[in-house]
Formats: sequence, structure tokens, C-alpha cells
Amino acid sequence: MTSKYIEIEMQPTTCGIGGSFSTEASFCLDNFKAPFYDIEVKIDTGCSISTIPLKRLKVSDALCKTLKRTDVAKGIPYFLSYGIESGGLRHEIPVTDEEKMECPAMKFEHGISDFMIGGVKIPSDKICLNYDRKGNILIGMNILKDWDIHIGVSKVTGKSLLLACPIKNGCREYMDALELHFGIF
Repeated sequence: MTSKYIEIEMQPTTCGIGGSFSTEASFCLDNFKAPFYDIEVKIDTGCSISTIPLKRLKVSDALCKTLKRTDVAKGIPYFLSYGIESGGLRHEIPVTDEEKMECPAMKFEHGISDFMIGGVKIPSDKICLNYDRKGNILIGMNILKDWDIHIGVSKVTGKSLLLACPIKNGCREYMDALELHFGIF
């Protein structure tokens, strides 16, 4: 089902403090023949560059290693991303191919097409792939920077809600949802 905006109710943590906004995405990657459908992704404004850890998609360790070796050999552009679990520690930048193969922080830039998040078509044609981690698929600020986003407590449901719409969509349905849930017009 396609939509012009997303509406996501916050899923609370098991301890009841805070939570996260998750939805489903569909996409095709330039280094896979088969498309991916109904894949859980998290909206993460603290993430700079959207990333798909392939192991989260149940891609085997052997295939991940092969794909990473191919990216390293081809010189595919990459970013280093240590994330919250590294505790802000300084890390050595990998130089040799073997150091790159051992570095779990590398995420490689790949083409993405037929990209939809929560039923909204996404114009982005690049995303990063990590071959070593199993964490969440994060939709970050490289995509969200072009969206109008509101988070608050819905006047209708009383629950925390995220409403977001790509700025270029500028749709009436989104404006109606903002008014309904947050009294914004």
C-alpha cells in the first residue's frame, strides 16, 4: 500500500522507559538479484547515514564475507561507523585489505532502488551496507533531512506518535493528520 506520509506509534521498551519508531520497508540492492519486502527498519534521528546490516536480513556469514571482500577489492566507497557500542573510543583506520576485512565498522555505499518506507516511496538511490553487524536497520538523517517530522502525544490515541512526510510530497493527507493528532494546522 502506498502513502504520501508515515504514521508510526512508538513501541515502548520492555522496561517501559522510552521506546522506538519502527516500520516496514521494501527495496532492491544493487548487489542482490532478489528484492526485499516487509523488512523492519527503525527511524533514527541520531544516525547520520542510513545503514542496512546484511546479517539482519539473514544473509549468511559466508556470503557476507564474500560480498565484503568484493567491495574491498573493487574499492567501493565506505564510511567508518563505530556506533554507540564502541563507547567513543578512538580506533585505527584500516589500511590494508586484510585490516578492512577484519574491521566491523565499515559500511559500504551501494545503490538502492524501489525503496519504500512505511508505504512512502523514497527517492534516495544510495544506502550503506555493513557485512559484519547484526543490529537494526537504521533510517538516518541522510534520508530524514528531507522530511517534515513531528513527534508527540496523539490527541486521538493518547500514545506517542511519529508523523513524517517527505517535504516534496507536501500532501493534504499529512496536514490533516497533523491537525487531527497534534492540533497543528
